[in-house]
Amino acid sequence: MKKSQAYKSFNTDKTIEELQYSIVKDTNMFENLKFELRFYKSLVTKPIFKPHVLNLYETLEKYKNEISNLHKDIEALLNELNSHEHQISNKIECEDLACDNFFIKKHETIEEKAFNLNNKIYNLKFRLLQYIESVIYN
Repeated sequence: MKKSQAYKSFNTDKTIEELQYSIVKDTNMFENLKFELRFYKSLVTKPIFKPHVLNLYETLEKYKNEISNLHKDIEALLNELNSHEHQISNKIECEDLACDNFFIKKHETIEEKAFNLNNKIYNLKFRLLQYIESVIYN
């Protein structure tokens, strides 16, 4: 798997509509990833694995716990995205530069969290799918 790219912000000159679009896009992506993680958690509980695989139960439990933790992280991020989406609509009434900087800085913080969480999820999916492929019945 390739080394993940570092977060970089391009929000300084974005309009309110562009920031709102970004929030909606991230919200939709994480709602879909939440559904996908539920599927993976269900998959690791199914009796599809070869018998006598070394540490199978422990490894599957580790993945279930990691999936649960990521699911909680997604929920927290979705709450933050929804709150930010609501707050950013108030930016329309804000005319000064300090107000603009506040919303852009907050957006960048949330966007970086989303970026990092997305990388964690893709890393988990990569490892999990490789593992499952090696231990399921052919």
